[in-house]
Amino acid sequence: MLSFFPFPYPDELWYSVIARYHTHSGALSWQATMKALFGNARDADVGSFFPNGSIHKILEQLPPGFLSAQEVALQHTLLPFLMRFQPQKKKAAILEAFLAGEDMRPRYLRATRDIKPRSLRYCPICLQEDTQTYGEPYWHREHQIGLMPLCPRHRCRLLDKPIPNTRPLGAQYLPLDRQDGATPDYGALDYESALTDALCTYLTMPYDLSPNREADNLARAMENAGLLNEDSIRKQAFDVDKLHTALTDKYGAELVKHYFGDHITKAHALRLRHYMIYSAEEYALLTVMLGQGPEVLFSQEQIPLTLETRMRELAASHVIRDKASIAKLLGIRADRLLPYAKRFGIAPFWPQSGAAKEAQERQIYTVTIHLSPMEREELEVFMRAQGMGAYSHALRYFLDTGLRRWREDGKS
Repeated sequence: MLSFFPFPYPDELWYSVIARYHTHSGALSWQATMKALFGNARDADVGSFFPNGSIHKILEQLPPGFLSAQEVALQHTLLPFLMRFQPQKKKAAILEAFLAGEDMRPRYLRATRDIKPRSLRYCPICLQEDTQTYGEPYWHREHQIGLMPLCPRHRCRLLDKPIPNTRPLGAQYLPLDRQDGATPDYGALDYESALTDALCTYLTMPYDLSPNREADNLARAMENAGLLNEDSIRKQAFDVDKLHTALTDKYGAELVKHYFGDHITKAHALRLRHYMIYSAEEYALLTVMLGQGPEVLFSQEQIPLTLETRMRELAASHVIRDKASIAKLLGIRADRLLPYAKRFGIAPFWPQSGAAKEAQERQIYTVTIHLSPMEREELEVFMRAQGMGAYSHALRYFLDTGLRRWREDGKS
C-alpha cells in the first residue's frame, strides 16, 4: 500500500498526478519513484496521455473508493477524445476491456497522430490561477491535445515546455514549475478560437456519444459549401481537390499536410463521409472550415440543404419561370434541374412540353390584354425581377394570385 498519493485536480493529466507524487514524496531520483510505485515492473507507460497500465498498478495500492480506473480514464486521460469517432458499441467495449486490464495502446493509439509528444503544454494564466487556488500548478489534459491552439478557458496561446533530454516521457516525472510563467499571448488566428471550441467539445462530450451516421450531416454540410463533385447529385461524393484547396486556404499548407497529407484520396474522403476515420482532429478541421459546431455531426436531425430549401421556395411561389431562369436562380445547370427535383421529391414547377405539358395544363385559354407603354414597361420590369421568360408566365402568376385571394376572402 502507498502511504499517500495526490488526488487529481480538475482536468489534471494522469501523468501530472504522478509527477506531483514524485515531487511531494521527496524521492531523490525518477528511478526511486518508479520503484516505489511499480516495483520492478517496466511496462507502466506513465508518459502516455491515454489509459495505461500505471492506472491499475497504482489504484491497487490505494484504499478502495479513493479513485476508480474508469474515473481516471475518462476524466484524466485523453481517452474520450481518442475514442470520439468510434461507434458507440465499440467504444463501450474498449473501455470495458481496459477496465478488465487489457492494454489498449497497440490497437488504438494509431487513431491519433500526436501520441509521442516531445513537449508538454500549458497556459500561463492557468499556471497562475492553479498556484493561487491549489498552491501548485499542474498539467491540464485538454492542453495536451496536439492540435489545440489556445487555452479553452482563457483564450491565450498555449506554451510548449520541451522535454529537456532524450529520455521517453514515461521514464521521468516533470512537474509544471510555477516559475515557468510567461506573458499571455492573445494573438489568435481567425480560426483558432472556433478550433479550440471544437476540440474541447470532442474531449468533454459524454464518452458514449458517437456521430450520427444516419443523419449524414457531414455530407450535407459539404454539399451546402459546394464541395461535392458537380455530377454527384445522388451519391454526394466529395470533390477531393476542392476539399484540399479549401482546407489549405483556411489553415495553410503545413497544417493540412500534417493531418491530411499532400492530397486527399477518394478512399480517404469516402471514409470521412461514413465516419470511418477515427481522428477527431480531422473532423474538427472540417467542421470549423464549414462554419459549424461539432455537435452537428452528432445531431439526430439533418441540417437543411440550401439547394432543396431554395427549390421548394421557388416551387411554392407560384411564379412561372422557364428552366433556364430557375436554374440560374439556383446556381445550377438547367439539365440538372429535373434530377435534383426528383431527388428532393419536388414536382416540376416549370412549363412542360409534350406529354408532360398535357398533364400539367388541363385547359388552354386565349387572353388578349391591352397595355399602355408605361404599363408594359412596368410589367417587363416585374418579369425581369422575377425571372419570368414570357408574358404568359406573368399572366398565370396574376391569375393564381387573384384566385387565391378570392378563395381566402370567402369568394365574395
